Amino acid sequence: DTATFVRPSVGPEQEYFLVDRRLAALRPDLLLAGRTLMGTPPAKGQEMEDHYFGSIPARVMAFMQDVEDALFRLGIPAKTRHNEVAPGQFEIAPIYEDANIATDHNMLIMNLLHEIAPRHDFICLLHEKPFAGVNGSGKHNNWSIGTDTGENLLDPGDTPNENLQFLLVLACIMKAVDDHADLLRCSASCVGNESRLGAQEAPPAIISIFLGDQLDDVVAQIVSNSESIKLLASGKLDSGVSTIPVLDKDGTDRNRTSPFAFTGNKFEFRMVGSSDSIAEANVALNAIVAEAFCQAADILEGAEDFHGACSR
Repeated sequence: DTATFVRPSVGPEQEYFLVDRRLAALRPDLLLAGRTLMGTPPAKGQEMEDHYFGSIPARVMAFMQDVEDALFRLGIPAKTRHNEVAPGQFEIAPIYEDANIATDHNMLIMNLLHEIAPRHDFICLLHEKPFAGVNGSGKHNNWSIGTDTGENLLDPGDTPNENLQFLLVLACIMKAVDDHADLLRCSASCVGNESRLGAQEAPPAIISIFLGDQLDDVVAQIVSNSESIKLLASGKLDSGVSTIPVLDKDGTDRNRTSPFAFTGNKFEFRMVGSSDSIAEANVALNAIVAEAFCQAADILEGAEDFHGACSR
């Protein structure tokens, strides 16, 4: 009730490839175009995912630490570093910030990756699809909105089926994406990204929303005008190994086939290209959600029964 405005926050994950500089020098296409234009697939690709689940090579770790030191001096809060799925592919992700600051910081991160890589005899590739047959690189644009009082409007709480504010915000965002899927698709479009989307990896080039089993069931109950909305129980994960306990499954997203997915207390727009600025995607996202909020406010502000108007 005391909030006066809301602000979007973003945490963009930045994927990139590192290639030995001496090997890259043998490939003019890699140097001139930032990607391979011809060649033969390697004998071993990413079939076993052993690079993804392996340890970070010492030489790459030294590069990552230099990047993080440079980011620290610039006041950019880098938090995550790890291997990515394709061989030679890695990721860095900062802590969430206001959308406009996160956009500037992401541009600085890309610049530093290029600048520092040669000091470790690497070249850094930010092209979305530098190699055929393996995953390309993108940015997972983790987007949320919160009030000036520190409340995350996409936090479902312990009982999202009873959290009217959360369900209203969720409905507005779903309407925004449904009405303007074309704008979101265009906002993530660039030459390199058109080679990545839907090629050996998620996401596809088609806009969809994935909420997870629990929220999907809650929305289905609302649409069917159920008198009482019940929350679907969390699933269990039984590994089949006797020494490992049965674990609760995450009630939100593990589906990589949707480019716009709810992941706990945010939406993850996975379609943005690795070489592209996140500015266009977030301008589009903020604008279409603001329009949906305005349309909802016009109806709710004139309603006599607020709860009844929300349910309609």
